[in-house]
Amino acid sequence: MSLLTPLGNLPYPQSTDAANVPLHIQSLAEAVDGRTVLRFADAATRDAKITAPVAGMLAWLTTPGRLYYYTGTLWALVSPGPVHKANTTTGTTTSTAYVETLTGSTGDPTAVSFTAPPSGTVLVSVGARGNSSAATSCFVSANVRLGTTVTSAAADTRAAVVTGTSAASAHTQYQLTGLTVGGAYTATLAYKSAVTTSTATFTNRFVTITPVM
Repeated sequence: MSLLTPLGNLPYPQSTDAANVPLHIQSLAEAVDGRTVLRFADAATRDAKITAPVAGMLAWLTTPGRLYYYTGTLWALVSPGPVHKANTTTGTTTSTAYVETLTGSTGDPTAVSFTAPPSGTVLVSVGARGNSSAATSCFVSANVRLGTTVTSAAADTRAAVVTGTSAASAHTQYQLTGLTVGGAYTATLAYKSAVTTSTATFTNRFVTITPVM
């Protein structure tokens, strides 16, 4: 009966084992196989091949060209980076409720998709260059959705704010916790004016999502 190495639990034969070199090599190769960086065309191919993943496994996916590890419950990106979406067009609104589409702009709604990291926490950054047609404020925030369900609605407490008729750039960042790990989310910019009698103008808008590990 083969013994196991103390750290990796890899099998090796004893002197009393049958002299079956191919069998011993096969046992070692099978033990090592799941400990290498596995390579697959995509997630569907990986999941069809690895039906019982083990925590710590690594897998490279040609599409989308990223490295993943198995946490024990899901496949997560190794060192995921921030995702970013910008819109340089100019648009306006007189709505005092948050809206995701501005009058006169193109490319709205301005949104970015992301996968919730194992921590279930991300940093949301939003910003724009804006001004109001009167001495009031204009706001840019974000609606965060899991699928089609809003899990974090745009709010003044999570908004970048510009006050007055002179154009200025504003930015804010906040932490969003309690996300469904591995969930497919979308963060969409939303805008409003302080009063309906004032036109809020926005340009150079952006939203960035940074995973917290």
